[in-house]
Amino acid sequence: MIKYVLQILIWTSLVQISCTRQEQNAADSPYFIEFNRKATEFISAQNFDSALHYLDRAIEVDSTNYLVYGNKCSILCSQKNFKGALLATQKQIELKPDLAEAWTFAGILSDKLEDTATAIRYYKKCIELFDERIGNPEMRQFSEANKMNRAVSLILIGREEIGRNELRKLREAHPEFKFSDNLLILSKEEYIDQLLSN
Repeated sequence: MIKYVLQILIWTSLVQISCTRQEQNAADSPYFIEFNRKATEFISAQNFDSALHYLDRAIEVDSTNYLVYGNKCSILCSQKNFKGALLATQKQIELKPDLAEAWTFAGILSDKLEDTATAIRYYKKCIELFDERIGNPEMRQFSEANKMNRAVSLILIGREEIGRNELRKLREAHPEFKFSDNLLILSKEEYIDQLLSN
């Protein structure tokens, strides 16, 4: 349960921000739409090898759609191919450098691969991007999700008490955020294990 809560937190802003770009790319290529649709069907059926095949075909048609790399990363994580997942996430960052969630996930994957110095650089960048979003009046409707993601990122970078204090403030301001109780008790290692476990 906690794993899914964490995944939702990390990718909430991604979905909100990316819908327009996906529609624009999808209109450009019917092949991309079809390959992506088939990949989604195979993901739902947990046939990950076939899903990867169709994601790779979608990338052949449009290698600039950063969302495909996020889907590929998720599948590779489920297969415990963390190096491949990191490569997919790095490509996503290359295509959309302001995607804070991808920076967070690159940090998580780097931590999992025991590259702490690189993980810290990724976490610092994602916190910077979440701060920019929080301060952007045009993104006010996503403010709470960005604050939650920022707090989790602070925990991941090792500033656990600051991150937990931010989570507590969010919980006090929004008692309806019941899942934040679970986030308050996890350590950095538990966050990573929960996110990357099957």
